[in-house]
Amino acid sequence: MVRRRELKYIITEEEFGRLQSVLDTIMEPDKHMVAGRYMVRSQYYDSIDDEELYANLDGLSDKHKIRLRIYSLDDAFARLECKCKSNADGVKFAIPITREEAEAMAQRRYGFLLERSEEAAHRLYIKMTSHIYCPKAIVEYERTAYRYPAGDVRITFDRNIRASMSLGSIYEACPSYIPLLKADKGVLEIKYSGVYPPALMSMVGVLDVSSQAYSKYSMAMTYLA
Repeated sequence: MVRRRELKYIITEEEFGRLQSVLDTIMEPDKHMVAGRYMVRSQYYDSIDDEELYANLDGLSDKHKIRLRIYSLDDAFARLECKCKSNADGVKFAIPITREEAEAMAQRRYGFLLERSEEAAHRLYIKMTSHIYCPKAIVEYERTAYRYPAGDVRITFDRNIRASMSLGSIYEACPSYIPLLKADKGVLEIKYSGVYPPALMSMVGVLDVSSQAYSKYSMAMTYLA
């Protein structure tokens, strides 16, 4: 379980380029990046009546999000994640599952969760079966990521954010995507637990934008509807 606070900003590539010169001096680049970025693909699950979507659209302070996540089509394992959020504070549970289990989820077969030892897996099984959860959308983007060495701080910039209504496997080779933001814009996220380091406060202060709620899943469902 990870308990963190999140701040999100929609900024341009040019604005991120200016920030990156600072990030390169005070933060550590993510070791998984190739040529300054890596792929993230998430498959979002929601109830038959889209209760998680409407919780976001209605601006409720308490929200949940269930998704599968991979970083390559060759990944042997996927991450089953559940994010529980209250305003800007959030808790995330992550369970590694096999490629075969991820394929089973696309077919709404969640029984393998009962065989897991994690209490979170059992809670997810109850929630997903009692509320009739199913795959709703796939969102893919390219991420640049940094971590602050003196604390649990992570800064990411997501670009080329696109979505597909594909309801099949998260490992589908070529989903049909539509863009969710203009080509020159992306989402800057600052995630931290505990005290936000003062060294990073002035960095964000140069942005002429305010933190805002941004849900890739909500945007995907709005654009794909």
